[in-house]
Amino acid sequence: MMENKESKKVKVIHAHPGAGIFVRQSALSYLENDMLEYFLTTFVSHEKYFLSNFITKIVPQLKRDISRKAINELPFEKLKLYPYRELIRLFSSRYASPMVTHHIWEWSELAFDNWVASVIAQESKKQKIDAIHVYEHAALSSLQKAKQKGIFTIFEQPSQHHSFFAPIVKQQLEKYPELRSDETNILVDKKYDKYNQRKDEELQLADLVICNSSFTKRTLIAADIDDKKIQVIPHGFPKILTEINTDNKSKLGATKQKPVIFLNAGTQNLRKGVHLLYNAWRKANFSSQEAELWLIGRSSLPKNLTHDLQGSVKIKDSIPRDELMQLYKEADVFVLPTLADGFAMVISESMSQGVPVITTQNSMAPDFITHQKNGWIVPVGDEDALLQQMKWCVENRNLLPKIGYEAIQTAKNWQWENFRNKTATTVKEQILIHHDKQRTK
Repeated sequence: MMENKESKKVKVIHAHPGAGIFVRQSALSYLENDMLEYFLTTFVSHEKYFLSNFITKIVPQLKRDISRKAINELPFEKLKLYPYRELIRLFSSRYASPMVTHHIWEWSELAFDNWVASVIAQESKKQKIDAIHVYEHAALSSLQKAKQKGIFTIFEQPSQHHSFFAPIVKQQLEKYPELRSDETNILVDKKYDKYNQRKDEELQLADLVICNSSFTKRTLIAADIDDKKIQVIPHGFPKILTEINTDNKSKLGATKQKPVIFLNAGTQNLRKGVHLLYNAWRKANFSSQEAELWLIGRSSLPKNLTHDLQGSVKIKDSIPRDELMQLYKEADVFVLPTLADGFAMVISESMSQGVPVITTQNSMAPDFITHQKNGWIVPVGDEDALLQQMKWCVENRNLLPKIGYEAIQTAKNWQWENFRNKTATTVKEQILIHHDKQRTK
């Protein structure tokens, strides 16, 4: 019986409207294990895709946005694309207001979901599809169609449950009214409750829920999602480069003259708690010889929040990932006082580059960071605790390379290859268990 189970081929349709790194790695895990039937998405950059190549040539200002959608890891014949609404959303994100972009996003996501459902119906007629792997908000119709066809449903939850985050938003807006803007108001507007209801329906329809941290799982269980169907598979750490290891060993005796560079990168918004970092920096009042603060990435917070940041502060909009990876080599500490982040890939990126991280327990940190050994975990929403930890880093800068070196050792033990192996193994096991249960009914 076991031999038959191991030799049975499993076929999965994987669908997501975007092509972020964790989505690509999931699809690649199925491809490597001969499980991927198709990857369904909207618009990608691929060496064999005429549309991405054409748009890059005629609209060069979109080259960076399109390059972020590169997915050359997968054979082009494994892709099924639904591109045009996503292209409209891409243009709107550059040229329209946040509210208009939000509505276009919703219009695009729901249409994608309906299209995926139609593909599932067509493919199930042609051949045996064992499972679909989908993601929040763009999956309700797809899950309903799969259930009709008796197909195993996998739902990936990349962030905390909405019921966990809602009270945090309200509390932060009450405590810091200066945070209010069109984008933050979206987070508490009652008319957006329909999104959360949709997500809850998706979670109920899933046979297997994959999440990326024990924190995310904790929020799902608190929302009455059956813990028996939840599996934690953390995202992988980026590849470790040999020269980084050598470099960190050599920095163990670093001079005290160099200012400590605190780096924050990624979208700067309420959820990431970046406003707490602004306030902690003001209170610290570091001289330019003691510390620098680098803020990298698009901000959805009111612009005036950064106007009076004193000391040595560098603020820059979004940069290509290659550029960011170079900045990690210059930074001493990454700071992410997140209020709620399912995983926070900037943490894993930083650690893989030997940059220790100050963050909170509402992220992947409890799964990988041991406080004061390979990074630091401070209480959520606590400005003073963040301030004290940043001061400690400045006062003990000679210890930072050693803690960064420990961060690298942690990153080595959970690479993307480990993630892919765990994903494929978990999914196959769960599908076979499901098939056995169906046969015994």
